[in-house]
Amino acid sequence: MLGAMMGSPNLQKGGLNLAFLFIRVELRGTPSRQDYDNLHAYMEKNNWFRKIEGTAGESTLPHAMYHGNSENNVSAIASSLRKGIQANVWTQAVVLIISAQTWSLDPA
Repeated sequence: MLGAMMGSPNLQKGGLNLAFLFIRVELRGTPSRQDYDNLHAYMEKNNWFRKIEGTAGESTLPHAMYHGNSENNVSAIASSLRKGIQANVWTQAVVLIISAQTWSLDPA
């Protein structure tokens, strides 16, 4: 089992509270594999990652799911990401963000 257990929902960095976030993106319509590859590149460029490190090592999150940390409001992050994805990757995107205190991933 791969996972991380955090003592609190926020990490401290330079006096700021950084929330641990999971992001799921859905490209509506009929996007190609290349469109999702473009999404992955866009998300990584914006510091949201598919690979995650846990107690059992590194694993890749499920399709079009990302993680990262931010001190920003999740609604503002979702709106900004959706606008950026729609401008740079695919014209219809849905962005879901979940702030997590603990998580577990059981890879295939």
